[in-house]
Amino acid sequence: MRTLGLLLGLLLFLVGIISALITAAKLPIINTNWSDMLLLYSISIFFACIGLLIYYKFQSLQSITDNSSCVLCSNIAEQLQKLISELNKLETEIFTLEAVEITNRINILLNNYVLPCSAARQEITELLGHYQGSEVLISIANGERLLNRICSAASDEKIQEIYIIYPKVLFHFEEAYCKCIHYQTCLLNSQQKC
Repeated sequence: MRTLGLLLGLLLFLVGIISALITAAKLPIINTNWSDMLLLYSISIFFACIGLLIYYKFQSLQSITDNSSCVLCSNIAEQLQKLISELNKLETEIFTLEAVEITNRINILLNNYVLPCSAARQEITELLGHYQGSEVLISIANGERLLNRICSAASDEKIQEIYIIYPKVLFHFEEAYCKCIHYQTCLLNSQQKC
């Protein structure tokens, strides 16, 4: 249905523009100011505008429903919530783990939770808008950067640095989660008003 609407809008626009160009090329009859094709020209422009409106209407409907915006935001929020849960578990165990074990656990967190969120960055910015999406992505990127820094500190066996950095990691992912939930709520409210 949406594809048909997009094609109908595009077809009306193209036919309208082409016929308007053809009718606009006709010169007026001698001793007149206007071409005898003025009515056909006006109708063609009208159909082109209607086609453009139909096309944009169906395109906006398609972007709202195809992105499955609420589902995507819920998936990102769920991933972040699971990540925060795992980070809290790791926080209680981090003082007893060796550097190699810390690195392995951090790599698991990065691969299972952080990278899927980062991979969806295009969808996040399309869904939430550039400003809100970038705020969520910046928080995720800061957390990812600090997790990588923990891996580096663990490989250098600088355990004290790990203890200093770890709370900041948790803060950034909690911030990303809160922003994602907040923007999802705003998005749901704005869709319900439409």
